[in-house]
Amino acid sequence: MLKDYIECKIREAYEYMQNDTQKALEIFDEILEIEPECIDALNGKASTLMKLDKFEESEKYYNKSLSVRQNSSAFLNLGIISKHQNDFNQAIEYYDKALKLNPHLENIVKILKDEINEKNDVIDLDKFSREARKHIKKGIELKDENRLWDSLDEFMKAIEEDSECKKEVNIMIEDIKRTFEKEFIYEDSEFNINSKIDRIKMQALKALIKDNNPEKALTLMDLVLEIDENDVNILNHKGGVLFICNKNQEAIDCFDRCINIDKNYKCVLFNKGIVLRVMNRLPEALTCFDELLKIPQNYNKVKPYQLEILNKLHNQSTNKN
Repeated sequence: MLKDYIECKIREAYEYMQNDTQKALEIFDEILEIEPECIDALNGKASTLMKLDKFEESEKYYNKSLSVRQNSSAFLNLGIISKHQNDFNQAIEYYDKALKLNPHLENIVKILKDEINEKNDVIDLDKFSREARKHIKKGIELKDENRLWDSLDEFMKAIEEDSECKKEVNIMIEDIKRTFEKEFIYEDSEFNINSKIDRIKMQALKALIKDNNPEKALTLMDLVLEIDENDVNILNHKGGVLFICNKNQEAIDCFDRCINIDKNYKCVLFNKGIVLRVMNRLPEALTCFDELLKIPQNYNKVKPYQLEILNKLHNQSTNKN
């Protein structure tokens, strides 16, 4: 019987899908030659293409499956593809359609929706210009790949294209900046609990690190600097907090004050270099990293940042030519 043969071949194709995607595709194609509107084969081929990261081809076969008959499997997987493409609103629409057809998917749909909500708070991209949407989607994709500098550049471009997206995009930019700030270099300090100024310093660092309260940390740091305006460790920390608070130029000013007070306080150059790179002041950032590379023990920490900027400058020069 033809029906039994097709069912047998579909089971065989799904078994191959785990370890031999090419063989699975061949079997699905064989079935579709016999029965072009076989939904299981269409969805199976689409799933195999998804496994190969061929999302556009996969989407085509899921849509063909839906043209034969609406089915929850196609809707659910189209939602996953949309999520991969950072089209979160479209993903949720597909999930809702899958759930409407099959209420038993309630738990899996809830998990998939929660992933989107946790990941991006579902930015309504439709509010923004086409070019801004493109840069936001690309920025999120690069962020997921941990290509943070490239991601940051895309988010900045999105804001340049459409200032209306600034509020939403800045949330993602701040998340990246916090990741960079964790890389900042701060010299260890020894505190005397009997010293009033040291107690304030400890409170400031607690507000910053444990309480995640940069505004309170800044207030306490300013109190310390009123007592000792040349405290380079606090100035360095203050620069980091200002960076978190999107006060980049003020952060640079703090780092420069550190250098003016103590020319041997080299760790601040790293922090300054990162802030300059975020501000897209590439040659100035490169100067900071080049200076630090004169100290051998800084090599592993600093070299990747130097290379990233050199590559960026090279690409800019190539594009101009």
